Amino acid sequence: MAQGTSGKRSEVFVRRAVQLNAVFIGFISVLLAICIALYPFFSLPVSYKLVLYVYTLQVISALLSWGIAFLVRKKKFPVSTTQNLWSYTAVRRYFWSWVSLCIPFAIGFLFFLFAGNLSSLLLGYFFSLCGLIVFRPRRGDVL
Repeated sequence: MAQGTSGKRSEVFVRRAVQLNAVFIGFISVLLAICIALYPFFSLPVSYKLVLYVYTLQVISALLSWGIAFLVRKKKFPVSTTQNLWSYTAVRRYFWSWVSLCIPFAIGFLFFLFAGNLSSLLLGYFFSLCGLIVFRPRRGDVL
């Protein structure tokens, strides 16, 4: 296979991976907008201690998920286009690191469903959004 074709395929792949990243960002943003619209129906009084526990859980999960995504980025990338199933391998590595980056938002969403606490949902959204933006696909991820 010619090098020009391989380079073009890797550029197309990275562009599509950026679009997949945008889908993750869009999904959590739409879910946040729906939760904000439903906030008056879910709002309940919650103990400050419970909210503090959820915040702590979200911070710990954000640090762990960012660590996982960083390790995947450093150890598993770049993916060479000469390998068999290179695109499947790269998408799988992106996908699972992005799923782990959405864990803080998932915790905030579950707590929102349980108690209607909007601040924990916003904190989880902030952590997940920052992680998804920082760990976006780059040109050098696929060679």
